[in-house]
Amino acid sequence: MNAMTRARLAAAALTTVFVVACGGTPTVPDLVDPVAIVEAAATQAASAQSVHVDVTADGTLQLDITGTGAAAPIQLTDSTASLDLDLAAGAARVTFALPGILGLRGELIAVDGSTYIKTSLTGPLYQKSAGADLGSPDPTGSPEPAAILAMLTEVRTALTRPGVDPVKGEDVACGSGTCYSVMIQLTPAELSALGVDPGALPLPDDLPIPIPDVGDQTIDLTIRVDKITTRLAGLTANAAGGATGELSAELTFSKWDEALTISAPPADQVAGS
Repeated sequence: MNAMTRARLAAAALTTVFVVACGGTPTVPDLVDPVAIVEAAATQAASAQSVHVDVTADGTLQLDITGTGAAAPIQLTDSTASLDLDLAAGAARVTFALPGILGLRGELIAVDGSTYIKTSLTGPLYQKSAGADLGSPDPTGSPEPAAILAMLTEVRTALTRPGVDPVKGEDVACGSGTCYSVMIQLTPAELSALGVDPGALPLPDDLPIPIPDVGDQTIDLTIRVDKITTRLAGLTANAAGGATGELSAELTFSKWDEALTISAPPADQVAGS
């Protein structure tokens, strides 16, 4: 073998090593601790700029739609919502459909400290009100490290409280990939210990339907986290056992960190403008 042949073989070998090293699929060690899985998803969410969420709901709730003090069963079959969340700017755009509640459909926009909502029950114009607190926008578009650390500390504290026992399930298909699954069951007492108050949800005061109090429900959660990106991919929630009724909801998360612009509606589409 002459020197030229040896040089060519060496070059070919180096090229092969380079291609494999740079172009091969990276391997990510599997997470086995359910708390670590949820923490990883929380870490990703804490630094995210935006996300899209699709929601489907089913079940039966006891609601006082007429304001007479007498609740009646309301079917949630085919209820849906679609949310675009600008996490960096503290803005949101939501469309929703609740066929079982008088065929209710509508849109909500929260931006620049104001909330705009229009529904099939209130007419074609948006009603403007003081906005829900969605978080102060950061001029740099980057969450503060101290805030991220505080959030992660809260997540770990919540998941390691007595009675809150997350369990890692079998991996499941999600989108085009594979997800970890983590199951958590929360009783009313555990929800109270975690400081969860359904009555304190940051929702506008002028929604045309009452917001149910699910504080007496037992909630079963299944959290799905993408194994490669550790992004939150999905959440299944089932609430039952309380006076309000039974509720199941399926949330799918996508379009993490994709460009998103949320603006207030034009003035001629806002009542009183």
